[in-house]
Amino acid sequence: MARQKRQACPETDALGAKLGKTIQRLRTVDKMSLGELSEISGVAKSMISQIEKNETNPSLATLSRLSQALGTSVEAFLVDAPGGDSALVQKLNTQDTPLLKSEDGLCELRIIGWIDTVQWVQWYDFTAKPNGKLESSAHPAGSVENLTVLTGKLRVTVGEERWEASAGQTLRYRADKDHAIENIGDTAAHATMVNILAHAVRPTA
Repeated sequence: MARQKRQACPETDALGAKLGKTIQRLRTVDKMSLGELSEISGVAKSMISQIEKNETNPSLATLSRLSQALGTSVEAFLVDAPGGDSALVQKLNTQDTPLLKSEDGLCELRIIGWIDTVQWVQWYDFTAKPNGKLESSAHPAGSVENLTVLTGKLRVTVGEERWEASAGQTLRYRADKDHAIENIGDTAAHATMVNILAHAVRPTA
């Protein structure tokens, strides 16, 4: 079912327009029709069309499926690469930082990582309201996710295993299986999340 069109917001509209154009460009470069991308990604053809036209707010799961089908990452969809000769690589204001939401609308991920490192490491600012749950699909085999809780209490589930962490604690876990982060406290939770992809992980001696 298509999502309702969001209320007007200049920053959100600009981000949505960039996202739609990027997906359309990558699809065109790959000589892939809407139907073909739909079949490969599992995302409805009508939803892809609405995303390309900036007529809907896609979920993180939808963007993840599309990015995998197009051979790229969610970060590459949304973050501009830096340029020029200045010593300053990049400066982003809050409204310029890509923001994604969980399916339940209770969790938010701000992509604070840099486009040039997304193939090795990705990092995020994560917030969750009580009972908020962020579900993520598996990353490449061997990938490790690092979650440092700043405030509140979170539970991480990977397969049949579960761990809890409170403010000041860090969980590092294999992220090459479907996994979820859930706010199990009574107040909002805030954490920093760093995902180290498989080819950047080095075995210890």
